[in-house]
Amino acid sequence: MFHNSTLRRLTLCGLLLTAATSCDVLTQDVPTALTKEDAFANATKIQQTAIGMYDQLQNAEFLGGRALIYSDIRSDDTNPASFFGNIGTLNPLAGDGTVLLAWTGGYRSLYGANFFLQEIAKNSGKVPAALEANYIGEAKFIRALIYFHLVNLWAQPYNFTPDASHPGVVLQLTAPDAGTAFDDSQSKPRATVKQVYTQMETDLTDAIAALPETYATDFEKTGRATKDAARTLLSRIYLYEGRYADAAAMAGTVISGGRHSLGASPAVPFTAATFNNPESIFSVAMNVNDNPNTNNALGQHYLKRADISVNPYALIPLSQFPLADRRRTLLLLPTAVPASTTSPLIFTQKYKEASADYVPIARYAETLLNRAEGLAQTATGVSPEAITLLNQVRDRSKPATSASYTVADFADKNALIEAILLERRLELAFEGHRYYDLMRYKRNSSRVNYGADRAILPIPLVDIQQNSRLVQNPGY
Repeated sequence: MFHNSTLRRLTLCGLLLTAATSCDVLTQDVPTALTKEDAFANATKIQQTAIGMYDQLQNAEFLGGRALIYSDIRSDDTNPASFFGNIGTLNPLAGDGTVLLAWTGGYRSLYGANFFLQEIAKNSGKVPAALEANYIGEAKFIRALIYFHLVNLWAQPYNFTPDASHPGVVLQLTAPDAGTAFDDSQSKPRATVKQVYTQMETDLTDAIAALPETYATDFEKTGRATKDAARTLLSRIYLYEGRYADAAAMAGTVISGGRHSLGASPAVPFTAATFNNPESIFSVAMNVNDNPNTNNALGQHYLKRADISVNPYALIPLSQFPLADRRRTLLLLPTAVPASTTSPLIFTQKYKEASADYVPIARYAETLLNRAEGLAQTATGVSPEAITLLNQVRDRSKPATSASYTVADFADKNALIEAILLERRLELAFEGHRYYDLMRYKRNSSRVNYGADRAILPIPLVDIQQNSRLVQNPGY
């Protein structure tokens, strides 16, 4: 895949996955007591192993929270975050240990999905066909989600070259075992960004066809992949590719389905008692025995340990982000505008529920804004429907004295697009979006310029040294 030492670490995941039949591994048999045959022996074991993929998704170095952090701390909405070493100061080295942990964490999570897909194919027929398809859809959604973060952390944006032919990340679609992990064929080169995006589209299209619209329990509605989760992620991917009509259509399918709605306030999706709510389409679910009790959780870094302060976000001009905006009054601490980027320090309260903190992946607010952006980009003039969608998100939080937008407020479509991008910045802050929104519009962050070598992370040096087919990012 990359090099022998990485594969040595990852091939252990096959056994670990078979043990991860719930989010609390303390009640499970030890990994050495389980085999692949055990994990896929019958319908009950297969169900447990499918749920184990979500346990892998909680990887503390990746989608347990760090993947979102490594995007946002390079944006223009946070102060420099020295806790994360050279990633936080935008000067990582190829040998950086934090970068290596993130890279390995992402591919370890990926191994779980690939392992499940590989083994369920060998054991087809042990569960009803529809349920088997459901499990496969979940694995493909998880794989696409992981690749979305891998390719955006380690590769330049999709539009960096006209045909997205620049280096992406390694496309690994199998789960080698100990007998094949060291074959020369596993030393893979980087796929192009186009190839990675095509794979994500394929996986999500397959997932949409196979996944249910919803599940029976509140936990499953948010913590397991659904059609709307896959549709929302695919609409985001279409935006990144500049396929605006497709993005609008895909997000529109979620909206017209009527299964989701905005909470009464912008704090609802981030309150422990309401984590499983109609606004949260998909989250990496946690419980008190999981990542929130570690130093890797979002709630630890953004508030409890206070490693990440968000003064630049709080300093957005009041004409754009009023004092009475509920995202300021409910989700910032303190709520006042700071004197500078250093005094007093401002923190987000989105993740204050650190005892059970979910990692937000897809929210209905994003879906509304995805469709709004797609419509605004493809309209010949100012799109009334895009304004309606924008108002749905904005009106929930804006001061009562601020009027809703009308067509007359926008000189042209570009002015509307800017308003939508501002709303994305205000609404989706610290959820892993802002930096990528800047990059896909070829804009500079206050921290790093678009297209700069240091705008993306280096491929870990140990992989480069042991895989001659793996090409390093420029500048490293």
